[in-house]
Amino acid sequence: MVSREFTEHVHPPTVPIVSKVGAGDSMVAGIVLSLARGKRLREAILSGVSAGTAADMTPGTELCRREDAERLYEDMVSGL
Repeated sequence: MVSREFTEHVHPPTVPIVSKVGAGDSMVAGIVLSLARGKRLREAILSGVSAGTAADMTPGTELCRREDAERLYEDMVSGL
């Protein structure tokens, strides 16, 4: 993540990868949704990475599961 204030590399959690289809779209959706809800940029990026990683855990073109994305987000935040 790069902004005027800082630069930071966000490492995604390690998960079993079932399919990478839609992971990038899920990441962007997580970021946009978080920003629309008034989250700070760093929180939005973590939400996006969590959603993209959760999408890796689903087969084919399935959407990421909300509970997976939320759990991964909490794991990422608690690991900071």
